[in-house]
Amino acid sequence: MQGATMTENEILGAVRRFEWRRKVGLAAILTGAVFAGAVAVQFVPGDPNHFTLVEFLAVGATAAILLVGGLVLMRLGRIPAEARTPRIAMLRAERLQTRRRLAFMLMPLSLVFMLPATVTAAAHVAAGRPITHIDLFTAAAFTAFSLAFALMIAGRGMNNWAKPVLDDELSRELRSRALAAGYAVVLTGVAAVFVLAFVSRSLAVELIPVVAALGVAAPAIRLFMLERAAAAGGEEG
Repeated sequence: MQGATMTENEILGAVRRFEWRRKVGLAAILTGAVFAGAVAVQFVPGDPNHFTLVEFLAVGATAAILLVGGLVLMRLGRIPAEARTPRIAMLRAERLQTRRRLAFMLMPLSLVFMLPATVTAAAHVAAGRPITHIDLFTAAAFTAFSLAFALMIAGRGMNNWAKPVLDDELSRELRSRALAAGYAVVLTGVAAVFVLAFVSRSLAVELIPVVAALGVAAPAIRLFMLERAAAAGGEEG
């Protein structure tokens, strides 16, 4: 890229191509991490069912290829210095803000898809059954995604170039209100599970993932609504 001879739209087009590489690389890394997790749980004792040697090598090789390929794409997707101007950074941050709002709406859906398997794993634990590799993998994935979503809602891990747009005073105020909603949901859920444990301990254990999911989904939806209202010039109560 030769920033001195390129228009702003041309620079943004080139930046989008670099960002696309980073997106594909990140997707490859996340997928590789899932495959690597499937391999890692095979070393946990307690479950008599293990991958065969062929399955172990195939899944392990897939994980390695995805992780290495993802890292290479992330490296190739680094934004050139001439595209790191304040104006370009602001335009990129505004586009990122739109994608973040979509991500906030997809978070609850993602957790809903993971909940059945996670609740089943919790039910196995509550019933005193041995922990299987599938149960362990499911619980670890659910926990990892929930924490990642929570950090994203809290505004952690944000690039410095995006902070002027995504971490201004209004954004911090909206996040604090969304997190307060999540805190109220979690507090209410924990109290309900505590009381329920006196009646049915197994059911209380099974509902723990549900409370955790609600604690992430509630602030995600709340933040989406607040940011959409702010973008439209309205005010969300």
